[in-house]
This record gives sequence, structure tokens and C-alpha cells, in this order.
Amino acid sequence: MNGLSEIAEPEKKRLLDLASGMDRIILLLLFETGLDLEYLINLCVSDLDTKSGQLRVAADRKIQLSSTALSEIREFLKKRPGQVYLLEGRCAKPVTSKWKRCVLENLLQKAGKEKIISMENNKNE
Repeated sequence: MNGLSEIAEPEKKRLLDLASGMDRIILLLLFETGLDLEYLINLCVSDLDTKSGQLRVAADRKIQLSSTALSEIREFLKKRPGQVYLLEGRCAKPVTSKWKRCVLENLLQKAGKEKIISMENNKNE
């Protein structure tokens, strides 16, 4: 699990409202798939079937994305032609897991939800 499972829907919406660009796409994928960020960052654009809305997360496993998430991801990718990784940062490499510390913690603080994540992190340690 990605450590965000305890966040209620209104709080997820608030986080998404605060995020934009790739940060928003990452949050959408974390919320929709339940996968860890460390796993998501290695997915390639070719793992996403933009017609069916399925994201291949393993050789034998696909996750159906909502039409809303799929639409946002399509628009995001249109602005980044030639991108190899679904969550690609600078130098054509995937974003790093530092995103969780740098961006997610900032968004959680703005949303007033940092206590939820810190409690979940303590449970997992």
C-alpha cells in the first residue's frame, strides 16, 4: 500500500485540488491504484493502454483507471510527446521517490493532513 489508504475522499479531493501537473497525475495514480510510489515511478507510457484505460502493473496484472483519471493522464501525456516513463522527470528519467518527501509532504501540510501520514509511517516502521 502507498500510505494514503486512510485518507478519506474529501481529503483526497483537497490534495488533488492543491496539486497540478505531474504532481496531480502522481496523486491520481496513487489513489486509483493503491500502489507504492516506488513501484509507480518505474512504469512506462507503454504500460498504459489509453484506449481501454488499463494500466499494466505486472505481466499478468492490469488495473482499470477511472475515466476521469484516464482523461487527465491523456492530456498530461499530450504535452510531453516522446516520454518513455509515465512519471518522467528531467533528463528522460523517472521521478525519484524523493517526490514523496519533497512534494507530497508539502501538499499534506497545505491540506492540514500531515498528521495522518506521519501516523501511518509510524505504523509501517
